[in-house]
Amino acid sequence: MKRSASENIWLVIKYISLIGFTILCIYPLVWLFLASFKTNAELYTNTWGLPEQWSMTNYVNAVVKGGVFRYFGNSVIIAVSAVLVTVILATMASYAIARMHWKLANLTHSIFLLGMMIPIYALVIPLFSIFKGMGLLDTHLAVIIPQIAVGFPMAIFIICGFMRSIPTELEEAAIIDGCTVFQCFFKIILPIAKSSVVTVAVVQFINVWNDLLLPRIFLTESSKMTLPVGLTNFQAMYSTDYVGMIAAVIITIIPSIVVYILLHKQIMEGMVAGADGEWIYFDMVPGEHEVRTGAPEYTGRICVIGAEIKEDKLTELFQVK
Repeated sequence: MKRSASENIWLVIKYISLIGFTILCIYPLVWLFLASFKTNAELYTNTWGLPEQWSMTNYVNAVVKGGVFRYFGNSVIIAVSAVLVTVILATMASYAIARMHWKLANLTHSIFLLGMMIPIYALVIPLFSIFKGMGLLDTHLAVIIPQIAVGFPMAIFIICGFMRSIPTELEEAAIIDGCTVFQCFFKIILPIAKSSVVTVAVVQFINVWNDLLLPRIFLTESSKMTLPVGLTNFQAMYSTDYVGMIAAVIITIIPSIVVYILLHKQIMEGMVAGADGEWIYFDMVPGEHEVRTGAPEYTGRICVIGAEIKEDKLTELFQVK
């Protein structure tokens, strides 16, 4: 269908606006990358241009003098631990709240969500007092435990919303086939809820990785500090070595960018999953066909979830043997 002149003009304006917004978002990262190869003098004389000589000296100084790899290792330990515990606990708790019928399910869900209203800044003083009494100050646990508590309400909110959109008929069919509660969770609900779980994991990882407040307060030894805190120390020790500090910043943001690039599709699916999805049922004659979906294979009623399911997508999903 041919577009009108006004539609073409609006399309051009839209694309120009989107391209301009993309440049605004990407150029700061590009500038940091280029500046990390310059010298301090060149940073002032050639601020916006390409470096005259591409040298890895700034990265070597950031690693050797600034101890970036030591801070990097601490950040990995804290971020991975917080993400794993948050995902495991939130997934199991969401299954109990969303899929099991008990009187206090809605109340429990509301109590968890109240945690989203409490700012982390309001918890710093009581947490400091508790950790001091328990002897946890200046340990990684002093940062991991609050990060789990802060990320838990958001995780419950996302995963619960998705699990509640899954029809109970899927579990009923599995129970008829002899599945236990644990098998229903691990083999049916969890594979279907994979996109929401990945979303929670990525958001939690980025939040923990970039956090400055909790490590700055609860960690005092330099050998246990995370990357954001290490950057502040790097600035204090080498306040004139701006290009070295920029190289350290590049090393800091690489993991977040890589994680998002690899998992951005799952993040978007997890954010919208359960909002407008439709379940489509097909009654198969038991024993005649086996249909492969996101859940384990069953020879009875099967289903597929998606906001928009086209004929070619159905052909891809339902690989009849």
